[in-house]
Amino acid sequence: MQKQPLPKAYYPQLAQVDLGELDPAAAQLIRFERGDWMLLAEQPFEYLYILLSGKAKVYMSETGGRTLLLCYYISEGIMGDVELMMGRREAISSVQALTPVVCIGLPLSVYAPALLSHPPFLLRVGRGLANKLHDSVANTTEIILRPFEARLCAYLLQSAQNRLFSERLTDVSEQLGVSYRHLLRSLKALCDADVLEKRAAGYFIRNERALRQKAAG
Repeated sequence: MQKQPLPKAYYPQLAQVDLGELDPAAAQLIRFERGDWMLLAEQPFEYLYILLSGKAKVYMSETGGRTLLLCYYISEGIMGDVELMMGRREAISSVQALTPVVCIGLPLSVYAPALLSHPPFLLRVGRGLANKLHDSVANTTEIILRPFEARLCAYLLQSAQNRLFSERLTDVSEQLGVSYRHLLRSLKALCDADVLEKRAAGYFIRNERALRQKAAG
């Protein structure tokens, strides 16, 4: 993670989330690299994040240590809003950068009282939380109803960088709710169909069009 005082060029970004009247003196411009953890479940966190660019995936963990992929944030959104509204300073879920992510960080120790007493921002947060609830329900429905191959293909499209998918397969099997063996069989089938190509660094997408068709179910 790299951070610096928020440059004036980014002040208009605060206005776009109804925080144009906020004193930005303590705000930070923060950059996460791919693979960096932005939030860790049950761990204290310092900032409310306003995403400007990049892609991050969100996990929920259970007591046995297994994880489930909840959703993606792509280039926009607010992270830490659920915890802000609940009065928590420990993250509920874990968030990991899939690509370089740039965001504005508002230290909660400084800004929480102002954020919680600013109706336009609270209305925006409420709408955002409603969207997150909708996405969570849609994701759960997808896990239950959609064929695994379609979910896997969608995940590959989301996660690949320059058409190369290189995530740890043990993690992927947990997040998608299938056995490791089933995941391997499915990846092999995609390779046999010339949709993917297995390489030392991971799986290369040979036929993106076919992958998108399979992802559509």
